[in-house]
Amino acid sequence: MQNQTKKAAPQAKDSAGNMVFVGIICLAVGLAAGYYFGKNAGSAALPIAASGPAPSASQAQTPLMNPAEFQRNEASFKSMLNANPKDANVMVQLGNLYYDNNRFSEAIDWYGKALEIDPNNINARTDRGSCYWSLGRADEAITEFQKSLQINPTHSQTLFNMGIVYLHGKNDMNQTRQYWEKLLATNPEYPDRARIQSMLAAMTPAAEAPAAPAAATGQNKAGSSSMEDLLKRMKK
Repeated sequence: MQNQTKKAAPQAKDSAGNMVFVGIICLAVGLAAGYYFGKNAGSAALPIAASGPAPSASQAQTPLMNPAEFQRNEASFKSMLNANPKDANVMVQLGNLYYDNNRFSEAIDWYGKALEIDPNNINARTDRGSCYWSLGRADEAITEFQKSLQINPTHSQTLFNMGIVYLHGKNDMNQTRQYWEKLLATNPEYPDRARIQSMLAAMTPAAEAPAAPAAATGQNKAGSSSMEDLLKRMKK
């Protein structure tokens, strides 16, 4: 889901370790491709919705808005702000407009202005973090997500996003495990529960990973070769 800078995975000490890490990354890619990291439901009126489950990959791949339509919507929101300069909801809508058209820096600015008025808007805060991640700025994304979790420590989208950033931006499976275990423990109805459970089960120490048969090794190599293609699909 996203324009992110993905650091190269550290070298494992043995083939079993490599198998485990590749398996986890492939699972993560599959999860993220089908369960898009990013905007929340509730940030109204745009294709990717906010305050609920993350949207699907098909939503994440929605083409950019027609330029004329984009300009009309942009002008409309700015006209509303001219009439009411302190309308945080319209600021969020404008941030969503920029977000959904890959103009992440401008989205960050407008979410920030909305948060100056309504600092407890957890959806705007998490979407702002998603913008930083889309720009490859993992540390700033984490900072925003941490602020979201101060407002609501069990916010499912933020916990999910934290796991993605630590896994793909920091190569830190321990942190990913902590956030996703908390996600499952505090959100029993989480819609993609089974996949996250599978990923967590794959996060075993290299020493505990069983040696894979030759056929499985070949399959994993194929999975690894397609991993970059899947990662590209995650980027807006």
